[in-house]
Amino acid sequence: MLTTKTIGKGRRRQRGAVIIMITIAMFAILAMGALALDGGHLLLNKARLQNAVDAAALSGAVAIQKEYDYLRARQEGLVTFTSALGAQDFAELNDRVSLSVLNFASDEVSPQITVEFSERPDPFVPVLTPGAQYVRVTVSDVPLNNFFAQVMGVDKRVSAVAVAGPSTSTPQCSTDLLPMMVCAEDLGEDNFGYPLNKMMAMKISSQQNTPIGPGNFQLIRLGDNTGAADIRRAMAGESAGDQFCFGYDGPNATEQVETEPGNTVGPVAQGLNTRMGRWQGPVNSDDHPQDWDTCVGEPLDVDSDGNITDKNGSPITIPDGTADYHAYMDTNYPQYYHNGWYNSVEGHSCPAAADGSDSFDRNSNSSAMGMEKRREFSIVVADCGTGNNNGQNSLPFVGFACFYLMQEVVQKGNDAFVLGEFLGDCTNDAGGVSETPNNTAGPFRIVLYHAPSSEDS
Repeated sequence: MLTTKTIGKGRRRQRGAVIIMITIAMFAILAMGALALDGGHLLLNKARLQNAVDAAALSGAVAIQKEYDYLRARQEGLVTFTSALGAQDFAELNDRVSLSVLNFASDEVSPQITVEFSERPDPFVPVLTPGAQYVRVTVSDVPLNNFFAQVMGVDKRVSAVAVAGPSTSTPQCSTDLLPMMVCAEDLGEDNFGYPLNKMMAMKISSQQNTPIGPGNFQLIRLGDNTGAADIRRAMAGESAGDQFCFGYDGPNATEQVETEPGNTVGPVAQGLNTRMGRWQGPVNSDDHPQDWDTCVGEPLDVDSDGNITDKNGSPITIPDGTADYHAYMDTNYPQYYHNGWYNSVEGHSCPAAADGSDSFDRNSNSSAMGMEKRREFSIVVADCGTGNNNGQNSLPFVGFACFYLMQEVVQKGNDAFVLGEFLGDCTNDAGGVSETPNNTAGPFRIVLYHAPSSEDS
């Protein structure tokens, strides 16, 4: 039989058990909170350190591409790393990474920092001989502040590794490409070795010496397009929006530009002149609108060597060191219209010449409905080698160049050249990056690679 005394003892035992359970639960909650606090702090600083190390590796790889030696590349990388740690959010890391004594002549720059070089990113095999282009930066054992972790006997430390270097040659794509090409002047220079605003023949006539080889007039095949009808449609812009892609691996190119032999006078003129408000043959203004701006100056000519001249044969040149014709319009072909004055807006009127005379001419069809920037487009740049490429041939792809159409194309073999003002290198850098790089010339980016020794790189 239960008595009042027995029941009271049972209740006291239950209260004691509840207090113990609550105490255990509170300790568990506190432990979880401490774990979350210290864990979050650890992950945050790990990410910050990784970002700083990534930046250091990229900076070192850029230095190598500038042909700096390993010592200078380490210096460049550590300057970037130090700059990153100087940010306010990196104060704790800045205090815990020793940068007081650095030896840039050695892979082990400091007890915590290593900067190494390899000929490949994976496997990354450190070398001391010059020529390696891939950089690995390692920062290890950086101690962090503890909040509750030390109660549990945990010592928080973070490390980070990053590998950077040139990517593989990446696919280059364009959606505004016309089937013409120019030959690169210098593969090692910016803008293919051409000065900006240079007036050039994007296609020659039968009167000029071909830079490609006999039978070629700087026309190319895009995709599966061949023949005169396809060239007319492409010149008129019917292929606008189609993506044409090329890759470039230097002299051993796997991607080639296919030349299209023949002058193809009529189709080239009929297609391109739609952009200037002239429609002949099977093209029309509805499907092939003109540019809003059809202003042109006095007709230009091309001599047998491909130099641009006026109709009197006087060359039109850009002074040494001049990067913009427009800035020197008073002394450089003031009677010609060019991109420096370009204003492709509806209702645009022709500018007056620099001497105040009204020497510019707008086509009689200028009131027709138009479209902006029809006179601007891209063409292919190729490595023409020695210029002995007979007939239909394949040339190594180099990039894309943007041009501004200077004037209408004459539908006559001797004068069927296409003149444009070179606006610059507009090579598209779209494309994926392979984990298997190569060291050949051509367009590439400095990128980060996965470091097998680090899950976070």
